[in-house]
Amino acid sequence: MEHTSNPARDVMAESSPARDTGHGTAPVDAVILDWGNVLHRWEAHRAVEGRVEPAVWEEMTTTGEFTRWNRLWDAGATLEEVLAAVGAEQPVRTDKVEAMRTYWEHFDETLTEPVPGTVPLVRALLDAGTPLYCLTNFNHLLWHHGRERVPELARFHGVVVSGEERLVKPDARLYRRLLDRYGLAAGRTLFVDDSAANTAGAGAVGLVTHHFTTADALHEDLAARGLLPTAVD
Repeated sequence: MEHTSNPARDVMAESSPARDTGHGTAPVDAVILDWGNVLHRWEAHRAVEGRVEPAVWEEMTTTGEFTRWNRLWDAGATLEEVLAAVGAEQPVRTDKVEAMRTYWEHFDETLTEPVPGTVPLVRALLDAGTPLYCLTNFNHLLWHHGRERVPELARFHGVVVSGEERLVKPDARLYRRLLDRYGLAAGRTLFVDDSAANTAGAGAVGLVTHHFTTADALHEDLAARGLLPTAVD
């Protein structure tokens, strides 16, 4: 799983500008939700705490190395492929290879808790008959952990996992693949993600977007669009 800091160059070259919520505008018929830190918390450091030297992990995260290597997993690489890539890039840093192995082996511990307030919104949308979809940057070999954490996914109309598609957000092709697969109109579909880069990429292909910060803010947007009442049990 990964959150990128800048949209991919080909995404930003798209002709349609990114669109944020603008409460009360752009009525929508369907909602696409990100998984990590929208439906459920993902805290990468939890996998390595007490197992990897803090200085090594800090170096890997502050330099962006962990994000870059983890992105390979999001794109469908195996454990062995990523470890080989790390070793080839930094052959004398076996500690980094072992840190990435440790992260993978204890990945389950990174999925800490549901995002407060989101699950009731999801259930209310499902009960109201709103078509829900999930689009997540997630390794396909680890996805069972994510699926198990959010049982409501079984009621979604569709789930697209980057590792299975070998494409990662904010690649324009991944958004289009979901839209085409499920016959959705971009301008009538709300995309929700906690990454500004990912919402920008979605907006570039014409999706209506919501940059997720809190469940309360999302609820306000959904209510303004008439998808939910102002109060949800």
